[in-house]
Amino acid sequence: MSKSLPTVLYVGCDYTEHQPEEWARFTAHFNVILYDCPSVDEFIARMAPGGEYSTIDAIMRPSWLKAPPFQHQHLFRGKPVDYYPPSLKIIVSGGHGYDVVDVERLADRGVVFCNSPNTCTEATGKLTRSCWEELIVANCAMYLILNAFRYFTFAERCVRTEQFDTSRQLSRIAEDPSSHVLAMIGLGDIGLAIAQRAEAFGMQIHYFSPSRKPEAEATFRTPITYHTSLDSVLQIADCICLACPYSRKTHHMLSEREFNLMKPGVRIVNIARGPLIDEEALSAAMEQGKVIGVRLDVHENEPHVHPRLKDNYMTTLLPHIGVCSKSSPLQVVDAG
Repeated sequence: MSKSLPTVLYVGCDYTEHQPEEWARFTAHFNVILYDCPSVDEFIARMAPGGEYSTIDAIMRPSWLKAPPFQHQHLFRGKPVDYYPPSLKIIVSGGHGYDVVDVERLADRGVVFCNSPNTCTEATGKLTRSCWEELIVANCAMYLILNAFRYFTFAERCVRTEQFDTSRQLSRIAEDPSSHVLAMIGLGDIGLAIAQRAEAFGMQIHYFSPSRKPEAEATFRTPITYHTSLDSVLQIADCICLACPYSRKTHHMLSEREFNLMKPGVRIVNIARGPLIDEEALSAAMEQGKVIGVRLDVHENEPHVHPRLKDNYMTTLLPHIGVCSKSSPLQVVDAG
């Protein structure tokens, strides 16, 4: 192994597909070590002086924490950070967010952390490759929004259990999303892509974010409304979609107090991070009739799902698959 090339520890997953020409280019530019540690303790041991990982310059993890076999190994926070070799300078991780990364401690160690939020852009009328992840997640979110109003998951269950008559109760609670208020919590790349799709379905777009986004607002055909506070947008929403980062400040941003602010009959969609919602409070709000539609791709205690949500067939619960698509750039290693 030549040390004239930087050494990259590559933490792969079972579902990553490599374009042969790109993988060949990647391995030509770097000494690549394939990660195969059975535990975090073994990872730490291999970073010791003289160990297999003692001279790595970078770590690349394309799968975040959703794909086997290493989905339960937290390598970028806690104990492992104390044992990083001095040579380690950069960590690259696929996916949005940094809630499973101790960014401050990495900075103290002089390690740069990069993820792949991408930029949702268009060029000459064609989608650039960099925006695919936003589009894939936004399409999943739009499915969940439609489902929150029309209860398609429950209707399908009625078909599979031969309860056609039971499905007819939907005529009393199902609605078309057109003309209803969609409250976007977060209007970054993904939030913007979701809101644009919802506008095409005739929804009224309101949003809350730390700052107003006039350039994003200008992309809509009809005016959208910015709210300076979370409380303000929650009080007028027919459907609330979370598309914001998770941090200590946003932990349980929707809890008992916030559900009490909402008007009866609200729908909740979460494609961001599970701990943004206090699921115990959400379950109570559903049982009280305050919330009548819950559609989640993420969960507070993944991979475990709150039992009161799991047992309620009026909910739609997905296993954090918003970006799981062969079209996703996270499925392909691109050294370019």
